[in-house]
Amino acid sequence: MLRQLRRLGVRRVRREHGNALCAAIVEMKHLENLNITTITADETINLNFVSSPTQLQRLHLKAKLDTLPDWVPKLEYLVEIKLALSKLKDDPLKSLKDLPNLLKLSMWDNAYDGEILNFQNGGFLKLKKLNLSRLNRVNSIIIDKGALLSLENILMGKIPQVKEVPSGIKHLDNLKDIIFTDMAAELSESIDPDKGQHYWIIKHVPFVFIRHWIGPNLLDFDSHAIHSSS
Repeated sequence: MLRQLRRLGVRRVRREHGNALCAAIVEMKHLENLNITTITADETINLNFVSSPTQLQRLHLKAKLDTLPDWVPKLEYLVEIKLALSKLKDDPLKSLKDLPNLLKLSMWDNAYDGEILNFQNGGFLKLKKLNLSRLNRVNSIIIDKGALLSLENILMGKIPQVKEVPSGIKHLDNLKDIIFTDMAAELSESIDPDKGQHYWIIKHVPFVFIRHWIGPNLLDFDSHAIHSSS
């Protein structure tokens, strides 16, 4: 029965569950959607399978990882990946950039524990949506010319050390909107249409929004739009 599963969600996973979980997943030859969440944010698990779930299309890992599992970059049918709490020491973008069908990438809650995220030239050529949120140690986001050529939507929130908008955004001709949420005041001021020194970087994007959470509810935001070129 397990071999026919197409969707699997496992919560409250502990370190000692790792080997048994990997062994079970390897047998699921038709698995398309995998969601794994550990019992606590500090629970490290090993997800290095003997062989990769080759049909996987959506992957959500909410778990601390020593390294990104080496089978992830081999998932040729993957369209969506979400990483949270992973605290990866090495920039995961280097491993993910050549996934041929990836459309949506989300990195949340200190998925990466380094300082620089670099979208390299030629990488993420089909990606449509990018969500970067609550990455406390990241202080620089670099987008090389020739990366993210199909990108349409950016959501960037609560990355307090990033003070400047990534200059590589100017190369992203297909961008439809950018939402900045609770970013540093320096970044918000730098893209002000009247006096921002970096407004030129985002002026080609049809819709750019700056939001600040004012609470107490999750959706209580003070939001204003920067009207860019039509």
